[in-house]
Amino acid sequence: MIGTRKLSTIRKQIEEALNASGTDPIKRLERQIAAAHRKGDRTVVMEGLKRFLQSPRKRNARKRGARART
Repeated sequence: MIGTRKLSTIRKQIEEALNASGTDPIKRLERQIAAAHRKGDRTVVMEGLKRFLQSPRKRNARKRGARART
């Protein structure tokens, strides 16, 4: 269950889990996807995870506060 975790926290946890071997997590996923394709296995989840890790990170928009009127 994800709960109230931020997307950035989830992304960081996935990268750390995939980076345990010390290699680039996206390259590791690419190798796993290629191996699965050779075996004839489905790769929908791994491809989605790869797209998620490659997607640009959302920038925090500055919220405009109420200004004091003079």
